[in-house]
Amino acid sequence: MTLPIIKNMNKDFFIINGYPLDKQQKNAIINASKYSLIVAGAGSGKTLTMVGKIKYLLEIKHVNPEDILCISFTNESVKSLKEKINNDKIHIFTFHKLAIDILKKENLFFEIAPDTYLQKIITTFFEQYVWNHSFLKKQFFKLNKKLFFTEKQYQNFIKTKPHLTNQKLMATFITLFSTNNLKYEDFKNFFKNTKENPLLFFLFAILNFYEKEKYQNHYYDFDDLIKKAIKHCKEKQICKYKEIIIDEFQDTSKLRLDLIREVVKNSNANLTVVGDDFQSIYKFSGCDLNIFLNFQKYFKGAKTFKIENTYRNSQELIQIAGDFVMKNPNQIKKNLKSPKHLENPIKIVHYLNPYKALFKTIKQIKNGEILILGRNNFDIFNFISKEKITWLENGYFKLENHPYNLRYLTIHKSKGLESDNVIMINLTDSEIGLPAKKEASAITYLIQEKENFLYEEERRLFYVALTRTKNKCYLLVPYSHPSIFVQEIKKKI
Repeated sequence: MTLPIIKNMNKDFFIINGYPLDKQQKNAIINASKYSLIVAGAGSGKTLTMVGKIKYLLEIKHVNPEDILCISFTNESVKSLKEKINNDKIHIFTFHKLAIDILKKENLFFEIAPDTYLQKIITTFFEQYVWNHSFLKKQFFKLNKKLFFTEKQYQNFIKTKPHLTNQKLMATFITLFSTNNLKYEDFKNFFKNTKENPLLFFLFAILNFYEKEKYQNHYYDFDDLIKKAIKHCKEKQICKYKEIIIDEFQDTSKLRLDLIREVVKNSNANLTVVGDDFQSIYKFSGCDLNIFLNFQKYFKGAKTFKIENTYRNSQELIQIAGDFVMKNPNQIKKNLKSPKHLENPIKIVHYLNPYKALFKTIKQIKNGEILILGRNNFDIFNFISKEKITWLENGYFKLENHPYNLRYLTIHKSKGLESDNVIMINLTDSEIGLPAKKEASAITYLIQEKENFLYEEERRLFYVALTRTKNKCYLLVPYSHPSIFVQEIKKKI
C-alpha cells in the first residue's frame, strides 16, 4: 500500500525516541480508519507504534491532547507509556482507572474492595454459615461425598487441601462470571443445562452473599467499577474523547469490551487497538481471545494492519517460535521477520541434577542480564534452595557466594519484558509443568468454551517465554519426563 504524502512530515518525523518506524508501522498509523486493529508480532515495536500514532494525531491531525485516551492493562505498563509519551494532558489509564474517572464525574461514593475480599468472603461463608443451614449442609455432604456428624469434624475438613482447592475453583468461577458480564438470570440457564450439581448451588449462594457483603460495606470490586461506568455511559454523555488507543487488546474480557463499546458510542471516537493473538495467556482471569480474532464483528468496517518485523529476536529464533505457535490454525497467520541472525538461538540442556544444570548454564553466559522463567512461582526452588536466595525488587535476587545478577519471574509476569538471555525451567511433562496438563473444571465450561486446539493457551505461554530473549534461550529439561513442547521443537533446532 502506498503511503500518502502529507505536508509537515519530513524524513525525521517518524523517528520515535531515537528509533525509526518501518513501513508497516507507518502504514498502520497513517491509514487508520474509524476502527483499526493492529496485529503486532513479539518484539515488533507495538509501543513505539502507539507513541508514533499519538505524535501523528497531535502534530498532523492537530487533535487536542485532552481528546486522546490511551488504555493499557497494568499500572506498570501505564507508567511506562506515560514516560514514553511525555504529555500530561493525554489521558492514560488502566480500564479500572478509566471507570473510576467516569464515576468521579458522577460524584459517586464508593470504596474499592481489597484484592483478597472475595476469598475472605468464601472462607467466612463456609466457616460461619453452611453448618447451620440445613439445605447447604446437605449439599455440602453431596459435594464432598462425606457425612460429618459433628461441627468439629466439619470445621476440620474445611481446612484440608480438597476443600481449599474447591474454594479456589469457586473464586475462579465467580471472577469469570463477573468478567463475562453475566447476570443472575444466567444462573437459570446453568441450572437448566446441568444435572443437579451441588457445586452450582454453592456458587449461587456465595455470589449472593458476596454481593450483599459488598453492598453493606459500600465496596466495589474492580468489575463493579466497570459495570457502574457502563451504566452511566448508557445514561449520559460523559466521555468526550476523539481518539481511543488500547494496548494488549488480545487480553480483553467481555466486560472490558462492553465498556469500550459504550465509551466509543458515547463520544463517537475513533478506536485503534493493538495486540498479538500469539501472546494471549490470561483466559483463566476471563480474557477472551475471540474478541481480538473477531474484532470486525464488534466494530463494523474495521481495518486490520500487521506489523511483523521483530527487532528483539533473531530470525532463527522467531522462525522456530512462530512455526510452533502457528500449529494452532485458529491463530492469525503472520510472516515474522528479523534483521538479526544468530546460530542455534535455542539450546536444550538435559539434566539429572537441576542445581548443577542451572549454574553450569549461567556460567556459559558471558554477557548481559539473565532472566530465569518458570511456569509457577515456586519453580525456582526446585533449582535453588530458599535459604540461598535474597530477594530484591521485581524478581531480582542475589545468591550466597555467587556474583551473578539474576532475575526470576513466572512467564505470565514476564509478558511485555525482554532480557539479554533467558533460561527456562520446569519443562516437565506433568500437571504443573509446561504445558500444565491439569484440565479446567467442567463447571467453568458453563462460562468459557473448551479449547479448540490441545493446550492452545499453554502453547502461547511457551511462545511468550521463547520470545523474551534478545540473544539465546536455554531450555533446562530433565532426562525423565521431558515437556512435550520441548520434544516438538527439538526437531526444528
